[in-house]
Amino acid sequence: MKRVLGSIRRADERYHMIEDGDKVCIGVSGGKDSLLLMEAMKLYQRFSYTKFEVCAIMLDLGLKPVDTSEVEAFAGRVGIDFTVIHTDIGKVVFEYRQERSPCALCAKLRRGALNSAAVERGCNKVALGHNREDLLETFFLSLLYEGRISTFAPVTYLGRRDVTVIRPLIFLPEKYALSVARQRALPILPPHCDIAGSTKREEAKELIQHICTLVPDAEEKMMHAIESTETYRLWDRMRLKPEKA
Repeated sequence: MKRVLGSIRRADERYHMIEDGDKVCIGVSGGKDSLLLMEAMKLYQRFSYTKFEVCAIMLDLGLKPVDTSEVEAFAGRVGIDFTVIHTDIGKVVFEYRQERSPCALCAKLRRGALNSAAVERGCNKVALGHNREDLLETFFLSLLYEGRISTFAPVTYLGRRDVTVIRPLIFLPEKYALSVARQRALPILPPHCDIAGSTKREEAKELIQHICTLVPDAEEKMMHAIESTETYRLWDRMRLKPEKA
């Protein structure tokens, strides 16, 4: 857990994620990262000089019955106010819209529902459990399937909702998240969605794993490249001459 808290502190100090008076809502999926973030944020609240509140919300997508009792009990032990909100997101994506590639729409609807619920509870920050590998996978997804160089930011202000999304685990390698989750016997839920494990994100994960067999510290190098914005050498910074008329 020490490595987890160190990663949160690094992200917080570098990107000014949490400020005095913040009320932070943690988005809980039931996976290892969001559950780990629940416990870690409560510990960080205890040891941080910054005074902030924290709560947690889980969205029931309505895809299949989900027993959240162990997660609720875990939240009680950790000392976090925890709420399960029932939605029809699953029906909208798979029945009404019958999306062939449902992940993007599902993610958009989940973000909207979570942000709305957070604002209704007086929160000005929403914390998501994305780890380092999630960021790198998103980078490759944008590069290979959208043809653009992009990934999500550590901190994103959403003006329409007047809420800021933060990702405190952005520097935490996934292997440490897995290790700590096992050590602490976190009550991880099975994936809600039937197509989990067969998405483009899984392909990006496999690609990164293959790259790491060729370059063992590739993940550290890629993360450093993304983080070190002052050393970017893309065309917009090379003062290329404009095209001839």
